[in-house]
Amino acid sequence: MVRPRRPLGRTLLALPVVACLAALALLRPAPAEAAANQFCSGEYLAVGANWSLCWEIRANEGLAITHAFYTVPQSGFDRRVLSDATVAQVFVPYEVGQPRYHDVAYGLGAAMQRLNAQIDCPHGQLLAGGKVCRELEDRGLTQRYCLEGNCSARRGKALVLWSSIQTGAYNYLQRWEFRDDGSIHPAMGLAGALQFGNVAHTHNVYWRLDFDIGDPEHDRVEEFVRLPKAGSNGLKGVSTWNQLLGETYRPTELFTFRKWRISDTVQKNALGKPWSYEIIPSPGDGSLRTNPSEGFLRGEFWVTRAHSNERFVSTDQADLLSGYLNGEAVDDQDLVAWYALHAYHEIRSEDQPYMPVEWVGFEARPRDFFDQNPMQ
Repeated sequence: MVRPRRPLGRTLLALPVVACLAALALLRPAPAEAAANQFCSGEYLAVGANWSLCWEIRANEGLAITHAFYTVPQSGFDRRVLSDATVAQVFVPYEVGQPRYHDVAYGLGAAMQRLNAQIDCPHGQLLAGGKVCRELEDRGLTQRYCLEGNCSARRGKALVLWSSIQTGAYNYLQRWEFRDDGSIHPAMGLAGALQFGNVAHTHNVYWRLDFDIGDPEHDRVEEFVRLPKAGSNGLKGVSTWNQLLGETYRPTELFTFRKWRISDTVQKNALGKPWSYEIIPSPGDGSLRTNPSEGFLRGEFWVTRAHSNERFVSTDQADLLSGYLNGEAVDDQDLVAWYALHAYHEIRSEDQPYMPVEWVGFEARPRDFFDQNPMQ
């Protein structure tokens, strides 16, 4: 089965209100005290688990998140985190060399399927004509502390939006999870049936995250690294955050605990530390490096200046992401973070006739965004 072809574009599906939302998405958000409900309403406003956010369906990216705020109504806490979050590519090359699918270029939005209320979304609400499920989930224990036999515990909640996308024989589950502790967990579920039988292949999922922490401008990006201390035979370690000054790409490096954070150069918490969000690589992730024409595979983390026409990673004909690196400075600017995860699919007997869902995802976690644990 061949995946459908669709040119890259920003055209939204013909859903009620969405065209209006597209126009709003082009506007810069007001100062951070403005909540998400100034940008959307009705079913396109999702509220729960201390989050208030807008969403829409785009022809290529599918389910997109816009204007996400961490909000605690009873205390008046209302702080912007994201202005735009999408899946920017799902690149699927097969080990025999061909085919090499660029699924976002063909259109995730156009391939979204209607969900079943009883099976797919039994505890939530179906939106967008049944193509989006909104759920408020119990995410289990989030805190537990015991002192002299007296224990206290707390359970957490998460606001979840997800959709189902059929691309050829594969079914993608596009999921956005916003937890009450302020963390964000984007994920893509790999399901459906095998496209070409017993042929190994790789799913390379790229997310595009425009963090506007407090305000759109004044972003800074830093990289964390931990190394053994010289002369300690590995018994001691040192760690540091190093600032990235220009547009660049960086590979994951699990043995140094490499991760990245986007911070605001102006806003600070009560301890004098800048508001920030850090991207935590998945410890089970791999990497894929191919020929120079697929330069977007050179790294897992990329940072670029925010430009409205830089939204996609690649097409069948072009490596787009590498072309966005043109030497622009990234300190104290409006930035976009791109992050990629890789899932190698070595076929097993249990993948027949339909595959169990395999999740590919990561965590974007607050660092000094709050003055203390927000779950107290």
